[in-house]
Amino acid sequence: MAQERPPLEEMTLRQLRKVASDYGISRYSRMRKAQLLAEIQKVQHTNISNTLSVAVEAQPEVEAAKFELGQEDREGATLASVDEGLADLPEGYGESRIVLMPRDPQWAYTYWDVPNEHKENLRSQGGQQLALRIYDATDINLDYQSPHSIQEYPCDE
Repeated sequence: MAQERPPLEEMTLRQLRKVASDYGISRYSRMRKAQLLAEIQKVQHTNISNTLSVAVEAQPEVEAAKFELGQEDREGATLASVDEGLADLPEGYGESRIVLMPRDPQWAYTYWDVPNEHKENLRSQGGQQLALRIYDATDINLDYQSPHSIQEYPCDE
């Protein structure tokens, strides 16, 4: 954590020389403590007055910026024309598939594509709701062993 600087009057000659060096005061190494103190205070006073004048000059610009709505859409028309010759995306690709992408050990992103014909076929076999079922099959063969755990998540269609 940064320590606060003591007041200039309480600083040693070495500390004042360091401050003078930071402010870019020339020939600070040849000055006495009183001279250093006067030069540093003069530079600080100049910096404060410059900062205040910049703030006063910038105030009208800040006031005007409050009411700006953002950048103008200069390229909106050209970007819209990019999609003109393309066909619409299909509702599906006729192939049932599910994709599970792990994000980290606690989260995964899942999406699926199940054609309506496949859904109707499954409903005719007794299925009632689309659900994502996850089996923990770590180090087992599902042909002859049961999974360690099963989690089921109902899905909107």
